This record gives sequence, C-alpha cells and structure tokens, in this order.
Amino acid sequence: MKSLFYLITLSLLITSCSKNNESLADIEYTVQSNLNDNIPSLQVEFDYESDSNGLIVLRYENNSWGDNDIFNCIKNFEVSPKPDDIEFKRDSSQITIKTKPNLKSAIHYQIVQDYKGLPQNQLRYRPIVDSTYFHILGMRLFMVPERIFETDTSKANIKITYEKNLNTELYHSSFGKNNVQNIEVIREDLYASFFVGGDFRRYSFPLEKDTIYFVTRGNWKPFHDQDIFNILKETISAQHNFWNDPREGNFSVSLIPTFEDWYSVGGSGFSSSFISFASNNNKVTLAHMKWLYNHELLHKWIGRTIINENEVEQYWFSEGFTDYYAYKLLLKNNRFNTTEYIDILNKEVIIPHHKDPMNNIPNAALTFEEYWTNYVKYMKLPYRRGLLYAFYIDNKIKEQSQYTQSLDDVILELFEMALQDEHMRLNHTLFLHTLSKYLNDTYTASDFEKYINQGELIDFTNQLPEGLLVEDQEGIPILKIESDDLEKLGSQLKT
Repeated sequence: MKSLFYLITLSLLITSCSKNNESLADIEYTVQSNLNDNIPSLQVEFDYESDSNGLIVLRYENNSWGDNDIFNCIKNFEVSPKPDDIEFKRDSSQITIKTKPNLKSAIHYQIVQDYKGLPQNQLRYRPIVDSTYFHILGMRLFMVPERIFETDTSKANIKITYEKNLNTELYHSSFGKNNVQNIEVIREDLYASFFVGGDFRRYSFPLEKDTIYFVTRGNWKPFHDQDIFNILKETISAQHNFWNDPREGNFSVSLIPTFEDWYSVGGSGFSSSFISFASNNNKVTLAHMKWLYNHELLHKWIGRTIINENEVEQYWFSEGFTDYYAYKLLLKNNRFNTTEYIDILNKEVIIPHHKDPMNNIPNAALTFEEYWTNYVKYMKLPYRRGLLYAFYIDNKIKEQSQYTQSLDDVILELFEMALQDEHMRLNHTLFLHTLSKYLNDTYTASDFEKYINQGELIDFTNQLPEGLLVEDQEGIPILKIESDDLEKLGSQLKT
C-alpha cells in the first residue's frame, strides 16, 4: 500500500446503507458548491444542539495525512443564534462554540482551496476547489461534533444532501452517486471518503449484485478514459474472484490529473472507494496505472480487512504480501507470462533489494517515526523484504504439500478469520500460528526470525520449483529459468 504520509488505519467493516426513516440521522449536512464565485468554495451547513454546559465541540483535522494548516481552508464560519464565543484550536484540531445550554445552533462555513495554481501530487489531499470542479476528502469537508462518535468504533447515522447549482454538474462520493446519502459509518470511514463534483465523467460496470463506479476528469495526455476503465474492470473482477468476498456494497474509484514535469502516480484505498492521481504528461504509462491499481486495490483485503496490529512493524505483510499477490494474481490471470514474471521479480525486487544499503536493518528498527521521518531511505525495504519472504514460504508450502496447498490457503484463512472477528489484528504470533497449519517445518519460526525480524537475505538455493535456479550475476543471486516446459513451471508458480 502506499501508506502515504501517515496513513490512518481504516476499518473495512462498514455498512453504508439507505435509511427509510431519515429522522434516525445523528447529524444532517447540506453541501453546496459555489464554483462560479470569485473565490470558489464548498458551503456546508448543519444544526447541532449544545450540551448542558452550553458547549459544542467540533473536530476538524488541521494536521493529518502529511498536510498542515488545513484550518486555512475554512472561510466565513458563522453560528446562529450568535454564540457567546467561538475559539479555533489549531493544535488540537477543534473548534469550540460557547452558547446557551441545550440550544440548537445552525452552523455554516465554507471550504476553499488554499493554494494557487494547478494541483500537484504533493498537494493531492488538500481541498481542490476551483471554477470547474472540486475533489475533497470527508475529513476536509465535514466538521464533526465530538459527541457524534463516542469511540473510534462507534457508528453514527449521517445524512448528506448535496445541492447542485448546475444541471450539467456531476456529483459523486465514496457513498455513491445519489445527491442525498444516508450512511452509517465510524469516524474514520467518514474521514477517509471522497466527494467530487463539477466536470467529471462517470462510468460503471456490474460486479455480481454491486456496481463499480469510475469517475475522472480533464483531457488526459497519456491515455484515454476507456483504457483506465478496462484496467479497473479487469483488476477488480480478478481480485474479487480470488478472495471470493461475501460482503456486498458498491465501490467507487476516482482519478484526477496532477501537473508536474516528472512522472508521479499514487492513490489511497478507503473502505468502499479508492482515490487516485496521475501526472498528466507522457512520462506516465498504462503500465504504471496497471501496477497502481493492482497493488492498491488489494489493500481492501490485505491491510484493511486483515489489519496490522502495529502498522509499520507489519509492513512486511501489508505491503510486502500485497506486492507479492499483485504480481501473483497478474500471473494467475495470464497478464504476465512465466518469463515476464521472473524477469519482473529480478528487476523490480531481487536486484534493488540486494543493492539497498539498508536491506539488513532489523524489522524492530523500522518504527513509525523512523520509517516516515526517513521515508526516502526506507521506502521500499518492507515491500521487498515481505515479498521475497512470501515467495519463499509459498514455494516451501507447495513443495511440502506436493502442490495441493500454497500460501493462498494461509492468506485466505486469515481473511476468513478477519471477517468473523472485526477486532482481529495481525501480529507475528498469529501469522506464525496460521502458517504452521500449512507448513510443518521445524525451521518455520527461525526462518521468520532471520528473514523478517533480523532482515537477513534469503538464500533461494534448493528452495525453488523444478526448472527455476539461482544464478550469480555480479554478486547478486538472480532467478534463472532452466526448463523446457514453461507451461508446467508457470502452473507451479500460479498454484
């Protein structure tokens, strides 16, 4: 996952549904776009009652997801009836309103874009509001009364009404295409959602009983809308077939252009949606976009259903195993042939991992602060380490079971466990316990200690399927195909 800039751990067990009785809503927001104003804005209104002390405490994340001073985007904040006091607390991400006890107040504010010029990738999570469109995260759009969510796992019933200014304007969010949306969510699933409007284009395709939506805008230089739509359709369908996920619900993907001279693509997965960005220049290719979606969309299961107990400590799993299954599913679905698959493992993983001067740093040293403070130095280390370990134990399980079982069985069992217990968190003990059901090897625990905890490089000699060898290339042990039966080798790698 691109766990981009202090990514919040998200719950996947969200129910997003219409309520027949709208009076059940804990809070009702009305949103209107004023894109034609001199300063384009999103106008938000809601009513809320003060507590017995006459206080209303609103939460609005000022510093999050790598962005600071989001309070700069707030304009024309008004409360009616006029309160005794309003205080903006940037350090605690709170706005406190002092008024009469148990008094319902009407709260009104606007959100604007706080920088000039076209959006660039490093600004992607700040509110984008210009004369033609808006793209904003739920945490940047809504001020949320603290009492709405008593705990991190408390759910609230929220009604969101979007009022269009133009009939030609398209509106869409993580919760669907309707202008009136009644949702039941925890705080993080409201925060980690997207809302777009303006000159977007919307496409869709059915997936069993659900609908997958794709919204995008702009005049793309490196590809056409249909190219991305086809990648999404192929990727989402293949991944759902692998997981056989019983959960129902629509899913939405947004893609907006950013403007820089270099190549940059990225995205973040949410409970029922995914936002993505790409530089609108010819340095971006469809291969970049295919990899982005194949990796990032897998986080619906690895990372957001099977959730790490300690985010960075288990990046070897949530990132490394995600990379491994992104490649493996592309192979399984014949989007790679065997030669291409091995070539990618060598070029994208083995060679750069062996050249990485940080490749043997212990896993415990990769704390949240250390990893993100020195992101450029450590960026791909847990991805590659975890992928190579996944490849290693996958081959061992296959060999021991004579190709009747594989790492697929381990990962799918973890998925089933997570579905049955939403509080389950993956740690090293749980992983090794589950792995031991499929790999009866006295060295399983010691291998994990060496290759994950201590960061030792894996020796794949005599640990590969027949027809695949290790060859030294300038001091780096790369994989080499030595087989006249590529179909058999491919079948073994796909298992």
